[in-house]
Amino acid sequence: MNSGGITETIWHFAGYLHIADEVARASTLYSGEPQKLPSEDDANPLRESAKELSFDETSSQPVFVREPAPPVTHLDAPHYLITLPHVPVTAKLVISAPTLPRLELIEEPGFQRLVSIPSAHVIKVEYQPGGSETLADLRQLNHAEDRDLVTSNAIRGSDGAPVIPAELHLDDVRDAMVAQAEAAVPAELQPASAASTEILIETFKARAETWVATGSPNSDGSPAQTAPEGRIVDGVASDADLPVPSLLEITPWRPDESAKAEDAGEASPAPAQVEQTHDAPGPTDGVATIAETGMNTQINAAIIIDLDEAVGSLMIGGDHFFSRGIVQVNILTDSDHVDIAVEGTLAPTVVTQENAAYNVAEFVTHVMTASVHGAAATPLWSIDLMPGDFYDIKSIRQINDLNDNDRTVQAENGTYFDLKTGGNAQVNLTEVHGVDSYDMIVVMGNYYRADWIYQYNIVLDPDSAKIFATGDADGETDVTTGFNQLVNLATIETYDSAEFKELNHARRELMEAIGAGHTIVIPHSDWNLYGPGGTLKVLYIPGDYYDINVITQVNLLVDADQSIQASASGGTTQGIAAGGNTAINEAHIIDPGTLSTSKYLGGDAYEESVLIQVNMITDTDTVTIHDTQTLVSELVAFAQLNEHDRGPPPDLPLPVDPAQHDHLMSNMLS
Repeated sequence: MNSGGITETIWHFAGYLHIADEVARASTLYSGEPQKLPSEDDANPLRESAKELSFDETSSQPVFVREPAPPVTHLDAPHYLITLPHVPVTAKLVISAPTLPRLELIEEPGFQRLVSIPSAHVIKVEYQPGGSETLADLRQLNHAEDRDLVTSNAIRGSDGAPVIPAELHLDDVRDAMVAQAEAAVPAELQPASAASTEILIETFKARAETWVATGSPNSDGSPAQTAPEGRIVDGVASDADLPVPSLLEITPWRPDESAKAEDAGEASPAPAQVEQTHDAPGPTDGVATIAETGMNTQINAAIIIDLDEAVGSLMIGGDHFFSRGIVQVNILTDSDHVDIAVEGTLAPTVVTQENAAYNVAEFVTHVMTASVHGAAATPLWSIDLMPGDFYDIKSIRQINDLNDNDRTVQAENGTYFDLKTGGNAQVNLTEVHGVDSYDMIVVMGNYYRADWIYQYNIVLDPDSAKIFATGDADGETDVTTGFNQLVNLATIETYDSAEFKELNHARRELMEAIGAGHTIVIPHSDWNLYGPGGTLKVLYIPGDYYDINVITQVNLLVDADQSIQASASGGTTQGIAAGGNTAINEAHIIDPGTLSTSKYLGGDAYEESVLIQVNMITDTDTVTIHDTQTLVSELVAFAQLNEHDRGPPPDLPLPVDPAQHDHLMSNMLS
């Protein structure tokens, strides 16, 4: 999957959903039955046809069922109570194994009539403890501190000591941005992003109770939302690919690999391939000072495929609550400061803009229209009993946290000095499957169903670049502090029939019989329940059912780089790439429900789909290009040294920077 040409991080485990044949398969004919549909002349077709399922999403396939209702209720044979309307007779049931039940009448005065039940199909019911609950709480966290420091004795301050940029402390700014992201989400929806199973249960149950009491799931009383179907990019329906900056735009001093391919007569690589190639070689000769302090990558990718509730029939005695939501927030602060002193006719190139933030959300609903029955024809029902409430909860929380505040000081010394202190990568990948194999689920209480995705990208990238450059038009001085990309990609895909049907008397009576533990039931034509043939597997829940899937993804990047470069030779290359950071969240929830129209509800149905997309970008840059008469203080001493009479620098001790002792890898360059 390559959503908008941004990433393929999830392609290896996401694919098209195929409804398993174990759920929808052809029925099994019983011994002695003709292999054809009952004809119009059949005298007593006391069974439903179990024709093969056909999941056509555009039209229903008619299935003819000729199954007259027997004049008995659906209780165990030893407890039958037979009532014949409008006939004043008293009936008693006589059971004599192995024959089927029959009726003998006690004649009332004035009546001489005989009533009997013809041979009928009887369903045997077996019970056992069972039902696999799921309380999956997966958490993935990447945390890195990569505050690199590179110094040079050739660049000294007015006091003669080597210049070391002061370390920045931006915790307060970062925390304020996190608070902004949280404030973009309604207060009643914020707890669900914590992805704790206990919190999820409390949040969605409380939301449902508010819904019933006030008619709205929201605390402010606003009506339930209905998000548009299809692909929405920052509030607008769009199928266009997202633009991706090339590596050549971020680092102009690197060789143009696409031009080389064209010169060799080869096809040029796609922009996405160029963007992903971070190891393009630099020039093998020449004089240059290059610093690549940005170009960090953070990726969260997750998918939940929840097939536990992909059943042929569903009966709910209470209410049904279905809540879907996608929350996407991008917050970028990229206030850069660039100061370049030029000696000669050199024309520096500075790009501080070209930042981009995208929220891409998609709700996809596949309406199942197959009308298939056959449960009444199965000889055996195997029922798993789960006492109390049932929990099927899958939650994923992924966090990437990176602090990459680099400080670099470089002086040209007749060599090609290529410094890479950025280019860090943090990746979280996870996949959760839920596959159960029930043909029917019976819930006596309420059903709580929720699919939610929360995505946050928070990037703080205030860069500082100070350059002393000499030379003419033959030299190159390029500074890029922009080209940051923040992308959220989310899809919630459901397979379900369109709406609930009434839970009629026959179905209610069946639910009560199962709850009472009856071991024999008589089929009823009003059931209209899907049956695969053979044994019907049933999950019975006397309480409430919680079917909740939540994915929370957070990318938090602080990349405040400070770079100082000085060159006293003409025709040299100078380059600083302090931006080019990428933060991507990609999440998919695939949640099939009832795969036929056999979906019945005793209470009320509540449904909402919420879409929140927020981009907040602060990009106030300052760029100053002037001559060497107005040098910044850090470069005064270097500029005063003529390239012909520069001697070795005085042997002064290099100050120890406290940041070098923060962690073991603080001085290691990539």
